[in-house]
Amino acid sequence: MSLADRIVTDAGSVFLNSDHFAESVTYYPHRFHTSAVRAPRTIKAVVTRNQVSVFNPDEQILTEFEVRVANDAATGISSTELDTGGDQIELAPRTGDTPVKKSIQYLTEHDEGMLVLVCR
Repeated sequence: MSLADRIVTDAGSVFLNSDHFAESVTYYPHRFHTSAVRAPRTIKAVVTRNQVSVFNPDEQILTEFEVRVANDAATGISSTELDTGGDQIELAPRTGDTPVKKSIQYLTEHDEGMLVLVCR
């Protein structure tokens, strides 16, 4: 098994396992992608909550969420289908709260196994 294969396997079996780290979130694609309709779907994600960021010039304080998902169109979000600024993820702002939609602002890193997204 190559390192790339191991990264993909670990993403699904370890990090995105709801018995370990992951929780269910809903991914809402922004628009049509190629010829197929992109319907919302429930996926597994590791969510880091309540990271505070300050935005100038107004010095507005917003909460950011770091969301890690599989780099896969069936079980997560493929890097080729991602539309930053348009796609949304519905997640609970605090564990146990009612989920709300947050916009996917940007992709901070990715590899064959996972995407790391910042949502606001």
